[in-house]
This record gives sequence, structure tokens and C-alpha cells, in this order.
Amino acid sequence: MPRPKRILYLQTEDWAFLLHRLPMSRAARGAGFEVHVATRIGDRLADIEAEGFTAHHIGWTRGSRSPCDTMTAARQIRRIIMRRLMNRRTVRTIVQNPDDETFLLRLGVHSDRIQRIAGSGVDTDFYQPMPEPTGPMTITFVGRMLEDKGVRALVEAHSLLSRKGKAPRLLLAGTPAPEHPTSLSEQELQAWNERDDIEWLGNVSDIRELWQKSHIAVLPSRREGLPKSLLEAAACGRAMIASDAPGCREIAVDGETALTHPVDDAEAKAAAIERLIDENTLRETFATAARRRVGERFSEEIIGAQIVALYEDVMKQP
Repeated sequence: MPRPKRILYLQTEDWAFLLHRLPMSRAARGAGFEVHVATRIGDRLADIEAEGFTAHHIGWTRGSRSPCDTMTAARQIRRIIMRRLMNRRTVRTIVQNPDDETFLLRLGVHSDRIQRIAGSGVDTDFYQPMPEPTGPMTITFVGRMLEDKGVRALVEAHSLLSRKGKAPRLLLAGTPAPEHPTSLSEQELQAWNERDDIEWLGNVSDIRELWQKSHIAVLPSRREGLPKSLLEAAACGRAMIASDAPGCREIAVDGETALTHPVDDAEAKAAAIERLIDENTLRETFATAARRRVGERFSEEIIGAQIVALYEDVMKQP
């Protein structure tokens, strides 16, 4: 009897797997794969198992930078999937960026068992380039309200510009995540919202409306897989400012589509914001290049074709 074909998804949180990886994992299941999910199990185990997937608990803490947490997770990953699963001839592990690929290589996964595919793709028909809005210069952050996303550092940079009389309007779109160790409190967000030039919007159902009234997308995160918010902003033709962090640099290319800055550096962030709001031509150049980069590398069609090709390649293995 032939061995079953297996595919494994390594995700930080169970809910994040269901939010970001469910379509491709269902496609894998439909193609005859046995789907495994290695993640921190919260309250979504039943949802994962209802799909017919096998869940493996990883005891890491989302947002933690503790070496102890990292080593614990690495040991658990080794026990679950290393030579027993990840290095099998018929197995591929999908990562979104070079940094995650390096992490798996250091764990001992063979390079020919790793496939880098940039996220789940962006609907470039739904997200169309938009002209810049009229009115006050506006920069926008989209994401969960976490310190790890750099939100506090962003507000600090905004305050530095405010003291110089050069602060743009800042929109914050997203909600806190109480289960996350670096989640911001609703009280803190409400306090920022009371400022004249900062608006906390909470959840926004149609992100296109947000980019329609924004000049620049900002994401000062400490680490990403591949940030969907920047991909969507780029598809809408928006210049970007982002931290020089794993995942971010795949779409926010310094000097091409974005200005980047060191992680948690509020002064460098403020300088980047000031430069991009002052230089209209540079902003336009970045916006055009950002849309082009999404169309050439990150569209749903391109990513979908890569995933199907990967599945077909694995299915051919004896």
C-alpha cells in the first residue's frame, strides 16, 4: 500500500492558520494530501479537525522573543516533523520569505524540501490603482493593534513630527488582540483617538475605501510572514514606509517601492515619513513600482499557479 502524501503548514496560531491558510490547505486535501498543521493550539482545534486535518501543538508564544521559547518550539518542531515528515521525498514545506527559509534550514530541513511561495496572493482586479486623495496628507496603518506591529513606535514618530509642526493625519485601522502578549489596550487607543491628527478606526470592512483616502501605507512591524496590508496597499498604488524586518522587505523594497527604517526606531521612522510626504515625485515613483511589483510577483493568479505546480510536483514523487 503506497504511503499517504502529506503536507504540513507551520503557523504561529490556530486562528491565523484558519484565516490565512485554509484555502490552500483545502486545495491540498482535495488533491489527495494528508494535511498536518503545526501551531499553537488555542480554542480552534475543533475547527481544524473538522476539516480533516491533523493538528500538532507548538508551545510558542506569539510575539515572544525569548530564546527559551524559541528553543522549546524548535525541539517540539523536531519531535513532530523533522526527519519523520519534513525531509521525506514526498513532502514540501511552504515558507513566505527568505528568513523563514533560513530558519528551517538551520533546523535541518533539506533545501529541496522547502518551497518559498509569497503568501496567498492579492486579487489585483479587486484592488486597483487609485489616484492620490485631495485634502490633508494622510498616512495609514492597517493591522492588529500590537506593540510588535510597531504601533507605539509609529505614534511616537508621529508625535516627533507633531512637535515640528509637520505631522500628517494618521489613521489606525485594526483591533486589539487581548490574547497576544503585546496587545495595546482599548483605553490607550481611545486616548490616541482623542488627538486632533490621529484617528483609530477599529475594524474596516472594505480596505479599498481606506487606501482611497490615504497617501502612504505604513507598517513598522518587528516581523511578518508577508504583510497582506502592504500587498493590498501596493495593489492600490500606494507608496510605503516599513521597518526593515523579515517579511516586510519582500514588498517594501527600500528606494524602489518604499522607504524603510530600523525596527523600533521612531526617529528614523519620523524622518522617512517627513521625506515621503515632502517629495511628491518620489511618492509617485514608489506607488507605480509597488503596483507593478504586486502584479509581477504577488497576484492571486501567480501564487495560485505556484501552489498548483508544487502540489502536482509532489504528486509525481514515487
